[in-house]
Amino acid sequence: MYQTSLMYKKIIGFALAAFCSTYVAADTPGKATMHESKITFQSVKNIPGYTFYWAMERGGNADTLTADASFYMAASQGAPYSYIFWGVNDINRRSTDTIHFSNYYSPDYVIILNAVKENKINFTKKELSNANDIASEGNTDSIANKQLVAEAKAAKRKHYTKISLFVLAGIAALGGLIWFFVRKRKSAMSNNKPGQKTL
Repeated sequence: MYQTSLMYKKIIGFALAAFCSTYVAADTPGKATMHESKITFQSVKNIPGYTFYWAMERGGNADTLTADASFYMAASQGAPYSYIFWGVNDINRRSTDTIHFSNYYSPDYVIILNAVKENKINFTKKELSNANDIASEGNTDSIANKQLVAEAKAAKRKHYTKISLFVLAGIAALGGLIWFFVRKRKSAMSNNKPGQKTL
């Protein structure tokens, strides 16, 4: 009885260890790989009288936006890279507020520009799945570039496939452990002499 109880405790312990090892991260050991993140600006032409700019914070030349465009935030191996987006009034040359972005395992973003009021950019931000993250896209009807939505769905499928493979590997490992302990127990029982009491 004691031996059977001990065997089940070992199986449960190994099962928990197998589950934790598959749940923690697929890219262990070490820090998970960081991937670039795409930022798409939409409805730029719907705000006349402003020129918009995109640049890496603290260095680098600014890119000018006069129409919808996509940019990439580079993947860092250490501290994440930061980027900024802002506009300048074509008449009085006043700058708008600055929108900050940072790629720390960030999903892709679609920034839909709604208006500029009192030098403040009003916008809607949509998250899309990419190699970094599984995002909850929600309603994507407002995203004009449907290719971005298709890419996000493909990235999400890839994530789920990877997770499924690791779960299956964990289940297979657990099955192997159970088979090992059951076989070991049967072997021990068959080696017991008749009338011998098992501790």
